[in-house]
Amino acid sequence: MNKIWSPSSVPAPAANYHQCALIPTGSTRLHIAGQLGIDADGNVAESTEKQIVLAWQNVRGVLQANKMDMEDITSVRLYLVNRNEVPEYQAAKQRLPFDVGGLPTTLLFVNGLFDERWKVEIEAEAAKIF
Repeated sequence: MNKIWSPSSVPAPAANYHQCALIPTGSTRLHIAGQLGIDADGNVAESTEKQIVLAWQNVRGVLQANKMDMEDITSVRLYLVNRNEVPEYQAAKQRLPFDVGGLPTTLLFVNGLFDERWKVEIEAEAAKIF
């Protein structure tokens, strides 16, 4: 099992996340391309909050397709196009049926994504011993 933690040798995290993930030897690693706030029918959600919920659900879908789940995530990069929508990000996390708090996460604010309707993109990495 991966060890998700924050060493005491570095400053405490600035928010609800851990500093690192230690992946045991022999783990199968999975790199997940950026997932978007798009539903199964290809519809882009209107609100940032809904896009974040859908993007996280899509991350989980990729994990499950590879016989993994949220506890196997070792790294997350979350891209938002609007710095003022951090409250929507926090609200979206509360709506999820699974916990994403504490994951080693980098939150980035970008000028835009490929499609101007996209407000969020979530990349992740996971590892698991089978």
